[in-house]
Amino acid sequence: MGLSLSNQKFIYLLERYVREAVAEFQRRIRSNGLVLSGEMLDGFRIRAMQAAPNYISQMIETAGYFRIKDLRSMHYARMPPQAAMEYYVEKIGVHKFAYVPGYEGKWPSSDTIAVERIAWGLRHERKLKPDVKRGYRGIYNEVLKGTMIALNSQVAQAGARFAISEITSILEAN
Repeated sequence: MGLSLSNQKFIYLLERYVREAVAEFQRRIRSNGLVLSGEMLDGFRIRAMQAAPNYISQMIETAGYFRIKDLRSMHYARMPPQAAMEYYVEKIGVHKFAYVPGYEGKWPSSDTIAVERIAWGLRHERKLKPDVKRGYRGIYNEVLKGTMIALNSQVAQAGARFAISEITSILEAN
């Protein structure tokens, strides 16, 4: 399940990807004390334009997949509703729990009391140790903000790998 992009947003991402890849390529060339020719830079731009669409579309599809995975493991930051926890305890079976909070060593007089106490104990435990430790992450479909963070570091790595392969091929040709 991927996210959809308009052509304008995709072109914006493509141009930004190539611009950042070229900048990283030039920076790494200069840091090694080498000179970058215009022909080599043009070749890099062309190859980056050819590789970028597939890479960007995969990044966007992956972002949608990870959003679904986040939703699957999302729990309550505060106490869950008592009724929902009581339903859970009844569904599992009240006698499958090891003990009833407040009744250590004995069982309450009715299963209704046991269900309420066990549900309360589970709620309290969930409150003490919540699964959700997420802050505000922006709007769900804000692709440009969420994807560009990961894209920046991966562009830098891809640019470095490509620069090294180009430099080695040029040096081997000479």
